[in-house]
Amino acid sequence: MYAKVTLTAVIYLLVAVYSGPLSLAQDLNLVEKGNSEYQIVLPEDAAVQEIQAAMVLQDYLQRISDAIIPVNHDDEGISDLEILIGNVNRPEVKGISLEDLGPEGHYIGTRGKKLIILGGPEKGVIYGVYAFLENYLGCRKYTSEVDHIPRQSTIHLGQIDELEVPVFSFREVFYQDVYDPEFMDWHRLHSFSGKGSSPTAWGYWVHTFHQLLDPKEYGESNPEYFSYYEGKRHAGLVASWDGKSEQPEAQLCLTNPEVLEIVCENLQKAIDQNPGAKYWSVSQNDNVNYCRCEHCAALDAQHAAFSPEEKLYETHGSEYPALGMGSMLTFVNKVAERFPDKIISTLAYQYTRVPPKDLVPADNVNIMLCSIESTRNEPLESGDPAFSEDLKGWGKLTDNILVWDYNIQFSNLLSPFPNLRTLQPNIRFLKENRVSAVFSQGNIQSGGEFAALRAYLLTKLVNDPEIDLEKEMTEFLLAYYGQAAGHIRAYINLMHEHNQGGTGRKLSIFGGPSQEQESYLTPDLIVAYNGIFDKAEWAVKDNPEQLERVRSARLPVSYAMLEIEKENEAEQWEILDSGAKRKLPDEISELLYSFIYHCIRTDVSRLSEWHTPPKEYLEKYSMVSSKD
Repeated sequence: MYAKVTLTAVIYLLVAVYSGPLSLAQDLNLVEKGNSEYQIVLPEDAAVQEIQAAMVLQDYLQRISDAIIPVNHDDEGISDLEILIGNVNRPEVKGISLEDLGPEGHYIGTRGKKLIILGGPEKGVIYGVYAFLENYLGCRKYTSEVDHIPRQSTIHLGQIDELEVPVFSFREVFYQDVYDPEFMDWHRLHSFSGKGSSPTAWGYWVHTFHQLLDPKEYGESNPEYFSYYEGKRHAGLVASWDGKSEQPEAQLCLTNPEVLEIVCENLQKAIDQNPGAKYWSVSQNDNVNYCRCEHCAALDAQHAAFSPEEKLYETHGSEYPALGMGSMLTFVNKVAERFPDKIISTLAYQYTRVPPKDLVPADNVNIMLCSIESTRNEPLESGDPAFSEDLKGWGKLTDNILVWDYNIQFSNLLSPFPNLRTLQPNIRFLKENRVSAVFSQGNIQSGGEFAALRAYLLTKLVNDPEIDLEKEMTEFLLAYYGQAAGHIRAYINLMHEHNQGGTGRKLSIFGGPSQEQESYLTPDLIVAYNGIFDKAEWAVKDNPEQLERVRSARLPVSYAMLEIEKENEAEQWEILDSGAKRKLPDEISELLYSFIYHCIRTDVSRLSEWHTPPKEYLEKYSMVSSKD
């Protein structure tokens, strides 16, 4: 979120931009009837981000008003009519304290007839320019390709004196379109992997034990380095979840002193290759097979705030106690002690999710807390009291918390997924409980159920959890779907009204359409959804671009129909002579072919995370399953 500090009364006049002579406090007349006497002024030795900010502002002012405002440097003479970008050598700038901006904050203000945009040393000044365009000139960036740039031949501004700093130090929204460089700069986003315009501060991101101590190298020679449970050490490899590679079957033995030495040695090698990275993950592999040897179990018991039966969590149908942080955090603190100039990040995930007692993270340890078990049809605070309690517990121990939150169904990326009403309360809840960073996992594949809308709303929320989300959604729907916006809103409302949030029914990120046949995917509701989309398509039938977007929004309903029909009726379909496939009923084959065709036309890359491209779905849909 961006915390807004108003130093004096901010005169926020979008009306001034649109209404010309009727505006109030017209102290700055940036543009008059397509002409401007202003110049944009940069420092003599301008930094790259200052130059970029100046060029962005020049470009958009011309696109709004047709005025071409020249860009000069601060050694080229002083004028009363200047837009000062960055640390310009002017008395108006020298009098502004920038100490509170931090690396990414920005300041927008007026002094006399001058407009000033300053920023922190990273991208603050770029963020400041885009904030000015949005907050004061009415510009919007909805997706990488859909924006709103109002045309206005005259631009008048009132007095401004506003400073904004980010509350969340890291803000990533994990959708493919988000990584467009300008979209990222406009919405002040990051990328752990350095996508788009964001240089990454992360050396290792997550699930790194196997990188720091590889079972391929040590499994046979030193099984004592790995988890002990079920009466033996587990140092082997198993097939990965997608069957395309191998992954460790278990974790490390965190009380073995040799493990600590090897991990630190390999971490140092990685840091030597990437010394500029600040964050380094030392975190568990993606399984719950942690070490129960005598020494690890003793540490876990010593620092467990509950008995094991009090904290049993479940993912993928596997139940596990979540009290493994004693041995984990003891180990990670020791690693962090050896790297005082780096931040060592570790997961509070599955078996390590519960905060320990009598043990706190070192000052340079980041806790990456994951909400993978939580329901998605109700806010985290009320829908998952256990996670809520864990987050509050971690907040009592540290403010260096990154929450990894989830906003998709992994195996059904095109399934209807009515979680939009949870987005704002969830982000607010994180802000209120000392969370300093947010990774909002969405659909990194191309396409997906309401991918553009959900990405936009999350983008707005990680910058300001207190925004008017209904207003933002209305604006987006109008810009994206045009005359069909009201119908799309009706569909969203109807689906959310039947998601059974608050009833105890869980909407899981590992679920799919077949599990929701008694909630928001009943036969009657599906008929109603299709009726709404018939109206929506008719409303934009003369606008090919918007019609295509409406049909993309309809794909999840078609997908749900296909999945439910296959689940309920496939055994009744005739098996063809080959014995490998069934003959599809005409109405199903027509629906399937139309669904696949539109997926391909609109570049839907996959129907499930990392696998099942549309053509593969078509090929496998009618196959005889193993249960037949």
